[in-house]
Amino acid sequence: MEPVAADLAMFGSHPELPPIAWREVEERLERAETYWVATGAGRDPHPRPVWGVWVDGALLLSLGSPVLRRGVAEEPRVAVHLDSGTDVVVVDGSAAADGSAATVDAFLGAYDAKYDWSYDVGVYGPPTRVDPVQVLAWRAVGPAGRDGFGAAAKWTFG
Repeated sequence: MEPVAADLAMFGSHPELPPIAWREVEERLERAETYWVATGAGRDPHPRPVWGVWVDGALLLSLGSPVLRRGVAEEPRVAVHLDSGTDVVVVDGSAAADGSAATVDAFLGAYDAKYDWSYDVGVYGPPTRVDPVQVLAWRAVGPAGRDGFGAAAKWTFG
């Protein structure tokens, strides 16, 4: 699914900021080593770091955490954040385990090459596919982002 640029409100207003190019965000999703995942389920939700890959417009993640697996099974809505707190990318989407041959093949090829690893689906389970509903990105300015925002964008899917 192709992303569609959407209006982004930040702190209740619609700032006139330079947009961030979708390709730049997609490259960051491809290069990221760690994806922080939080589910909408559970009594004590908090983000957990996982490995994964961005393939054909979706995140394919290795959810080793039983808490994350249960959370996705109970409530498929997830938020996935990359490492930076000042050059931010957040994927809001719907997650589910995906053991289809096409997804597993795509996941194994990209994952094993990215992490120099031999992922074993029999041991670790199938990848969890996150189909984006929206992606938010912004770049903060100054130390710890104290000087506001330099660029921002939002995309919707579907």
